[in-house]
Amino acid sequence: MDSFTATNKILENLKMKYRYIDNIMNLTKDMERAMMANDSISFGSTLDMRGDVMILVDKLDEENREIVSRLPGALKERISAIVMPKREAAGESVTLDNPLETNIYDTNKRIAALLSKIIKLDSDINQKIKGQKQPPRLSNMRG
Repeated sequence: MDSFTATNKILENLKMKYRYIDNIMNLTKDMERAMMANDSISFGSTLDMRGDVMILVDKLDEENREIVSRLPGALKERISAIVMPKREAAGESVTLDNPLETNIYDTNKRIAALLSKIIKLDSDINQKIKGQKQPPRLSNMRG
């Protein structure tokens, strides 16, 4: 696979990942509603569905890591820095050379922002579960 095709495939995977992450957000909101309604069956089935979508996200991440690993040296480093930034480098800016790299970067940024919202909502749900007397299925769940 040539470099252009590879980077386009990475972008395609990231766009699909965003849709999956958005689905996870919606399922997390459904979990919150089920918890508030004290509906442990809906909560559990929604949690299971969310887990299934998370597996799909992991597969896309794995595919992108595989694609990046096969890129030629310099491009491999550039795309790695855009797609899988190291936490220590979070404050460093990345120079984007073309619209494709910019699109990859922006899509990845949108994914990170949505993930932050999911993590916050998950934390809120977890705190509510810990703070309330719930049916046994919910009170045993710890996020």
